[in-house]
Amino acid sequence: MPSVGAIVAAAGSGSRLGRGSKALVRLNGRTTLARVLELFLSLEEVDRIVVVGPPARLETAEQEVAALHPSKPVLVRPGGESRQESVRAGIAALGECDYVLVHDAARPLASPALVRRVLAAAIESGAAFPAISPRDAVKRVEGNRLVESLDRSRVVLAQTPQGFAYSLLARAHREAADAGLVGDDDAQLVAAAGHAVTVVQGDPANIKLTTPEDFAVVEALIKEQEAVSST
Repeated sequence: MPSVGAIVAAAGSGSRLGRGSKALVRLNGRTTLARVLELFLSLEEVDRIVVVGPPARLETAEQEVAALHPSKPVLVRPGGESRQESVRAGIAALGECDYVLVHDAARPLASPALVRRVLAAAIESGAAFPAISPRDAVKRVEGNRLVESLDRSRVVLAQTPQGFAYSLLARAHREAADAGLVGDDDAQLVAAAGHAVTVVQGDPANIKLTTPEDFAVVEALIKEQEAVSST
């Protein structure tokens, strides 16, 4: 069995959500961080976890970890000023392993099946991310003017977790830092380093908490799931 580590990117300020740190927002009584940690703790494939949390609230993040009584190592480290810096700190804290999964704490509805799908593709190809197809027409604009209509069959909406060979992800982050490259996600950095990245089927329910509207939708889905599981 290859060794697998997970980095939970949990340092975002949540300014657009308007509820403070997204990782520490409570959904139906439990934080997004606790829900994501439970997911990775439940997967026997994952050996250890690094939480890259909000520097001003590390103690709270550590309390969330301790409350779960984790059965595998979970480290909490301060994040950087950007997500990219936070993930780089997570790579360093995680230490050498064969593969690494990087997941945003702001996506508390990721499923074990999704994580395993990404990990299997990463083991096969070295790099993988999940994505879904856009449902609406996709346009490129400048200001308030239409510039181009894009072919939806050639566009996807990227999600996390994303999976990589550890050495590949570490190199991609080093090269990006040296070149001053800022990417939207880790898949972009790995592609920029010259490695092909596999796309696997994402999950429409794997919504990222970004706006107050997202909060209402995600909490409603969680309440529905937990009501079903308790019956």
